[in-house]
Amino acid sequence: MSSPTPTAIAARERRASLRFGWTALFAWALAGVGLETAHGFKWAPYLDDPLTRLLLTLAHAHGVGLALVVLAHAAVGAPLHPERRAPGHLLRAAAAFLPLGFALGAIAHPEGDPSLGILLVPLGALALLGALAQLAARAWRLPTRESGPDAP
Repeated sequence: MSSPTPTAIAARERRASLRFGWTALFAWALAGVGLETAHGFKWAPYLDDPLTRLLLTLAHAHGVGLALVVLAHAAVGAPLHPERRAPGHLLRAAAAFLPLGFALGAIAHPEGDPSLGILLVPLGALALLGALAQLAARAWRLPTRESGPDAP
């Protein structure tokens, strides 16, 4: 049995990033609607705890933002690395760990400190930086176009 071609790997990576990205964007946008609803109905457990409010807002913002980064990777980044899946895996891990770390940090936290779920945040940050470094390095190694309609 032959190994998958770079085109097949890129297509699989693109599909995985599209599925994850749109699902995460929906979930974190829905969470944002939930936060707005809690604010609108003056729900005391949310409004009376500034740390919970901050952590859940950070979870929502990072979740939506990183879902958009995963979707951008599906559109642009996956073709940059047709032979490598690591950047996509790292981006999806970051898009899961960072916002979940903030959200879990808000659950049953002691006075003034987030709960242990916050430990996912640095793991997500490392995954994000690793993916971005790989994608940036590959972008700098792309061949330049010397002729064609865009050439001066």
